[in-house]
Amino acid sequence: MRCAFLPLLLSLAASTHAADLRIHGSNTIGERLAPALVSDWLQAEGYHEIASEQTAFEETLIRAARDGQSISIEIHAHGSGTSARDLIAGTADIGMSSRPIKADEAGAANAAGLGQLDMPAHELVLALDGLSVVVHPDSPLAHIEKGTIRRIFSGQFSDWSQLGLPRGRIALHARDDKSGTWDSFRAMVLGDAPLSPRAKRYESTAKLAAAVASDPLAIGFVGMSEVKGVKALAVSDGAPAVTPDTFHVAVEDYPLARRLYFYLPAKSSDLAQRFVAFSLSDRAQQIVERIGFVSQYIKPYPAVVRSDAPADYRSIVQGAQRLSLNFRFGSGSSFLDSKAMRDVDRLAQFVRKPENADKELRLVGFVAADEVLPYSAWSLSNDRADFIAEQLGAREVPVARVRGMGGAVPVAANDSDIGRNRNRRVEVWLANRHTQDVVSESISSASSAVPASP
Repeated sequence: MRCAFLPLLLSLAASTHAADLRIHGSNTIGERLAPALVSDWLQAEGYHEIASEQTAFEETLIRAARDGQSISIEIHAHGSGTSARDLIAGTADIGMSSRPIKADEAGAANAAGLGQLDMPAHELVLALDGLSVVVHPDSPLAHIEKGTIRRIFSGQFSDWSQLGLPRGRIALHARDDKSGTWDSFRAMVLGDAPLSPRAKRYESTAKLAAAVASDPLAIGFVGMSEVKGVKALAVSDGAPAVTPDTFHVAVEDYPLARRLYFYLPAKSSDLAQRFVAFSLSDRAQQIVERIGFVSQYIKPYPAVVRSDAPADYRSIVQGAQRLSLNFRFGSGSSFLDSKAMRDVDRLAQFVRKPENADKELRLVGFVAADEVLPYSAWSLSNDRADFIAEQLGAREVPVARVRGMGGAVPVAANDSDIGRNRNRRVEVWLANRHTQDVVSESISSASSAVPASP
């Protein structure tokens, strides 16, 4: 009888008590990924009788029991704009966001005693996503330039004939103002240009994709996990067009790649800390991939060297495979962001795997073309590659070759902060070790002066 009444008892308990853990924010994360992570985490914690209920639009309550005790997890997915808002209001324990926290949000959170949420201890990259520009599957369009996307969604282009396609009025579909997907699109594509008032707005990504799939004249944007029944276009931005596939999103060279975040305030509960730690684990990253996002697993990919790459670059990467991560830097600096610091540890663990025992690492550094004076570009790009080599050396991982390439082989135009950030990078390549190869002249032994990863 106890088992038969357990779901009812849990329901009654949930209706009279606040949820034990409240996760609020991004619809991109909250629709499918967060519920899947919560359910698997509860299983890992030894809970059973796990039941999920949609209590309202974009609101889910997950309940479970263990040793006679019940637990309830609340997921509200009303957009990234509600993440910091609800954390500050005290109505959420963990924030979900498909864009970085804004400076004013971080300031308000710090003033509310939540800590500096844009610092590595509180800002955790959960997964990567490619903001996909989608059209009807029968559309003849295959690739598009970022500037053209801006003209379409701002209303400068209103008919497909302006793109050389058969005549037809363009039907625009966009996410609503609370959405992190919308914030990402506005920052990466529209800039200062306003969205056309003709655009139909959606709170649900799935509903937007379904609308585009039903209209041959439609165009919209969704996260890569929602590219269903529609065609995702390859996008160019001052470099050859690339599709939102796993590799180009993982290295963040795809022009509309973005990060998905959890924000964990200072003095968080043990329950919140355990869930976030689980979400970054290998087990959870498998769920990330299953849902359709890009995990932070490091994987080798066949080398694809662009035709405009310098001969020196080709020589360095010849016979090597590109690893699915880039290290990116602030302007004029050799300092890493929170994801990159954790990626150093991930890379060290990857290199130590038995199957990589006969492999060597090669690092190639780059700057944004207008970041420094031309004569300093090579030096700064070398400094960045050296910095990664030193970080790896502190973890007893040798690097065979390190080289800066200045502003060569840009992956984005240098006309925006986002584009310049994509160009400030260190690529990581993996090759078979050869006895005649020499250790890089620029790598020194690890010392106590090298800062450890947080």
